[in-house]
Amino acid sequence: MPLLFISYNHIPVRFRAFLLLVASWGFYLHGSPESFWILLLVTLISYIFGKELEKEKSVFLLTTGITLILSFLVVFKYLGLGLSLPVGISFYTFQTISYLIDVYRQDSHAEKNLLKYALFVSFFPQLVAGPIERPGKLIPQLKSCEKASPSQIKDGLTLLCLGYFKKVSVADFFAPLVDAVFDNPDLASGPSVLFASILFSLQIFADFSGYSDIARGSAKLFGIELSLNFNHPYLSDSLRDFWKRWHMTLTRWLTDYIYIPLGGNRKGQMRLVLNTLIVFIVSGIWHGAGLKFILWGLGHGLIVLLEDITTIKRFRGRLPRAIRIIINFLIVNFLWIFFRAKNMTTAAILIMQFPRNWSNALDNIRDTYYIAGISFDVGILFTITGVLSLYLLPKYLENKKIIGKAAVIIIMAMAVIFTRMYQLESGIENAFIYFRF
Repeated sequence: MPLLFISYNHIPVRFRAFLLLVASWGFYLHGSPESFWILLLVTLISYIFGKELEKEKSVFLLTTGITLILSFLVVFKYLGLGLSLPVGISFYTFQTISYLIDVYRQDSHAEKNLLKYALFVSFFPQLVAGPIERPGKLIPQLKSCEKASPSQIKDGLTLLCLGYFKKVSVADFFAPLVDAVFDNPDLASGPSVLFASILFSLQIFADFSGYSDIARGSAKLFGIELSLNFNHPYLSDSLRDFWKRWHMTLTRWLTDYIYIPLGGNRKGQMRLVLNTLIVFIVSGIWHGAGLKFILWGLGHGLIVLLEDITTIKRFRGRLPRAIRIIINFLIVNFLWIFFRAKNMTTAAILIMQFPRNWSNALDNIRDTYYIAGISFDVGILFTITGVLSLYLLPKYLENKKIIGKAAVIIIMAMAVIFTRMYQLESGIENAFIYFRF
């Protein structure tokens, strides 16, 4: 990154896009060399069909292009042919589909320069785990290739530091505690299931929002503004509100390219129900093959619909906002069990274990730390610190007081360095959770 940043700022403007493309392809080749040809094919197919769609607004061309792109996703992700899943395929396929649809709708022009279009598909900060960007926002920035302003560089480095802290010092700390329960469901108790599921809710948030911070921070160093993907989702007081704050670019994608074209809420109550369930089932399937993802998506869809029932809406309206937030978090937390469990059998066992051993709650939580190989006293301290940091650090970093902000950044950076050194020494590697999608 430092080498790329220096090079980018010391070469003529006309070469910058090419440099970023080479860096992006090199990044992907380093992480997933066997899948690089798929990225190239998806890029070439969407580029060709985009140019043709601008010449002729054809439903046949649009359908054919989307089908060809989705075929890679279906073959490698859903057919179970024993093929390795290409890193980031769900993200760059959705991004190229949005490009074709936007060109068809005439919301964007087809990009005529193949290399600059390839950069739109492959831009390394968001290539493997989003945010899912729209062509109208990202392509013009990549074509201009302006240098980052001093404020963008400052904000970019801050986001990088925050993202690495969330991932390395928070998400990776919670990981063994979550694994201790989810990998041993038969030994779990009610308190340990609740404890591990709450930690997984926090782990996946720290992990995924941490990646998004790193992506946005990296892009800012090159003068590129990526979309905000998370906005304090666990402060939502309803599931509908949650999906306006969690993985926001996916929610907007599903709304604009599936929900609204299906008719949204404009064709009667039954179609509203059907369209909502379709969107959430698609969201589940997008995350992975298998019944557990479908049930996870369907569960979210059903609860979103239940929230709109007049009686439930009135009852919720009488509750204090803090109570609504807690209830919503517990609902989201329960549904994460299906998402995290290895399969439906594991999820069912964990849920059935929930009534067990509440009289020894503290001992069961203590055992979770023991199985994870973490000292209970130190572990509790780090857990509380990690939970608080997920909310307090982003808020504090918005503070304009330079000295206090600099001190927090230095502390986060040191925490990341020492944690990462320990991980490397212990042979611990925790890939970003959303790399598998």
